[in-house]
Amino acid sequence: MFSLMANCCSWLKRWQEPVRKVTLIMVGLDNAGKTATVRGIQGESPEDVAPTVGFSKIDLKQGRFEVTIFDLGGGKRIRNIWRNYYAESYGVIFVVDSSDIERMEETKQAMIEVLNSPKISGKPVLVSPVVVGANCPCKNCLKK
Repeated sequence: MFSLMANCCSWLKRWQEPVRKVTLIMVGLDNAGKTATVRGIQGESPEDVAPTVGFSKIDLKQGRFEVTIFDLGGGKRIRNIWRNYYAESYGVIFVVDSSDIERMEETKQAMIEVLNSPKISGKPVLVSPVVVGANCPCKNCLKK
């Protein structure tokens, strides 16, 4: 009987827990695979992804968490908007096209700029290497 009561109290406590809202930003160079990564997180196909102009907002629910991901465009001209999202984000996902060797130095500089921001200091940063499209050694990665 005590066990049943304890289980009921535990369930009631979890039911009353507030939903936690988390905001993440996803950044990286243009054509790094940010939008395809977000689609994968959503369980959608990463095929036929158009370049992100500005940003796109994705809302997900995972357990007691409501997660908002801002998929921010990665073109040179648009990267300066990234800093407008730093303050309200709980963390950063930095997507790197690991097969694009020619742009590694540019990727490094963009990452340094993000990491040097005082508004990012102390927040978790996930560096997510991906292999994108035609650069993929298997040539069929988007078909899977």
